Amino acid sequence: MNCDFIKSQVFKDTLRYRSIPMINIDLTIPVLAGHDHAASRFNMYYRHQARTSYNYARARLYPQAVRQYHYASSQNFPFHGFELVQTFEPTYCRKPLISLYYDRYEFTGGAHGVTTRTGNTWDMDRGVLLRLEDLFKPGYDYRRIIIRTIERETRRRQETGQVKYLDNLNENIAKNYDDGNYYLSDAGIVIFYPLYTIAPYAAGIQTFTIPWVLFGDNLAIKP
Repeated sequence: MNCDFIKSQVFKDTLRYRSIPMINIDLTIPVLAGHDHAASRFNMYYRHQARTSYNYARARLYPQAVRQYHYASSQNFPFHGFELVQTFEPTYCRKPLISLYYDRYEFTGGAHGVTTRTGNTWDMDRGVLLRLEDLFKPGYDYRRIIIRTIERETRRRQETGQVKYLDNLNENIAKNYDDGNYYLSDAGIVIFYPLYTIAPYAAGIQTFTIPWVLFGDNLAIKP
């Protein structure tokens, strides 16, 4: 997907206590060139999101890191600095739609960190974020198609040994399905499930592409 008009802006900082690094912050956000209303709203949204993440690191993670540092020092344990890292990936760039996801990785000690994914789809004619339901004609039961496709794909992955899912798979698929966890690709709508919801941590964030053709003529916005 050619999304060359989306550039990256990086915000980096290291929060220290007694000259010792407590948290490394590395936030990469998307930026659109231009000064029209839609581009301005797009850029403002992600700048605000970066400020929110940075303030979260200062207000929440930094005190937690300092406490952990003191505890580690008192027990003669090594202290491992915290991390807050954000990256993004554009996935669909066909006017007027731009779709992307961004991953936020947070490490606060322990065996591993945790990655949280967020998907965004923009209508750049209006400069607004689209809900999944906005893509379809009113009254269409798109969730039924999505859930059935995910159920078939998880069975295939499990039978071929690609992924070992958690017990009660179909129940977990329905229970943890979230309309907000989507982005677009050339191949279709991509639904993702957060870590631990339907598969173990080692399996990663599970993603499922629902081909455009499965929705027939029920799309309100043509890909």
